[in-house]
Amino acid sequence: MKTKQLTAILLAIAVLFSLSCVHAFAATEATASVPVKLTVANEYRSISVTVPASLPVEIYNGTVVTATNAKITNNAKFGSVKVKAVSVKDGSFKIGNYDVFTGSKTIALKLNGISTKRAGNLEISQSAFPVIAPQESLPLRYFAKVSKDAAAMKDKEVAKVVFTLALAD
Repeated sequence: MKTKQLTAILLAIAVLFSLSCVHAFAATEATASVPVKLTVANEYRSISVTVPASLPVEIYNGTVVTATNAKITNNAKFGSVKVKAVSVKDGSFKIGNYDVFTGSKTIALKLNGISTKRAGNLEISQSAFPVIAPQESLPLRYFAKVSKDAAAMKDKEVAKVVFTLALAD
């Protein structure tokens, strides 16, 4: 029985020495200083951008007019963003080929020099859609061609442009 007690006491003392704590055997009070370790891993960053509410197209006496102030703005104070993809979808008109424009109830767009061929993703380039630095804007220069059968209308959604943005760095 004494062997078991002696073994238990020795094991308890070994456990106490193996812990990385401050031990006090003779005192009735002990003070320990414990470090506070901080790790910051800034891997989560949100994207804060402003895109145009619409890309207006108007026809005055047969002349197609588009806005000259459209832009995508990176509102973040830190971190650049990039346009990862641009998709053009049919609305009440079909999306046509800007370079070879034909069809009825058709609209074709050219965004920063990239022409639509049909509805779907545009083949964007880094030169047409460069990285947008914090607190900076990317101008959207766009042009449109509209089929001659467009009747008088106001604020009709004839197509939709979808911008997909991502962190650049």
